[in-house]
Amino acid sequence: MKALKSKLAAQLLADPAASDQLRNFLVNRPASGSRPQQAATERVVIRSRNGALTVQASVVPKAAKAA
Repeated sequence: MKALKSKLAAQLLADPAASDQLRNFLVNRPASGSRPQQAATERVVIRSRNGALTVQASVVPKAAKAA
């Protein structure tokens, strides 16, 4: 998982509120067996000394199959 080594991932994991939002999204997303019409997405706000940054988390089909 190269994405976890990125600067953006480090910022997201360093912010407790953003980390909790992402964790809740991953835990509460629909099961991979139930095929929703749309991919599950969530907006996560990362707050740091430099301001706020909004990112959109989504589960892509390849990752959904692996889960």
